[in-house]
Order: sequence, then C-alpha cells, then structure tokens
Amino acid sequence: MLARGDRIPHFEVTTVAGHRVRYADIWQHRHLLLVVIPLATGDDEQSYTEPLIEAAAAFHDVACVITRDDITGLEGPAAVVADKWGEVIFSAAAASLRQLPAATELIEWVDYMRSKCPECEGEAK
Repeated sequence: MLARGDRIPHFEVTTVAGHRVRYADIWQHRHLLLVVIPLATGDDEQSYTEPLIEAAAAFHDVACVITRDDITGLEGPAAVVADKWGEVIFSAAAASLRQLPAATELIEWVDYMRSKCPECEGEAK
C-alpha cells in the first residue's frame, strides 16, 4: 500500500464515469484525489463518490479520479491524496468502501495539500 511520502506510480485507468485517464496528463499539472473501488464491493458507492466529485469540481487544480481498475501499490477499496508532483500526502485502504475515510475527511486532506507552501516544504527538507 502506498504511504505518505511515496510517489504515485504512473497509471492509465477508466473512471467509473467511463472516461480514460492517464496519470502522465495530470502529473506536474494538478493535484490528485484517487479512489479505487473494486467491483462487487456491495457498498453504496454513489453516496460515497458523489460528494467527492462535487467538491473536486470546485478545485480547478485537483483531478478527482474514481476507478475500479487496479493500480500498482493500491488494493481497493483505497483512497489517496497526492500533490502535483506525485507525492502521497494521505492514503487509506479498507476492507469495504464504508470503512474508508468519509468524503469530508478526504476533502479536508485536499484542502491541506492545496495550502502547503512548496517553497517552505523545500526549506524543511
């Protein structure tokens, strides 16, 4: 499982809405909110994903990718927030969608990541 500080591997997936997404098109341009939902979770995925999609639409600099496809380092259900350089800021995995952090918590992580000062981060390292 990807952990804080890891780099998101480059991937190509189809979203639950049927759009093809290549991480190479997002990388270095937009932050990433990634949710992996395997088939047949038995959970009400729409009630979980709708608030994420709505919130992410308000952020022009965040790509919200919700997929059922496998991604190296992520076994779904899983959620990851990463900055535009691919560094994982937050990650979570669970046995079911209901056990993942609430959509509001993921949105708070996105807000936190968006407010980080890149220059300050560089000085701290």
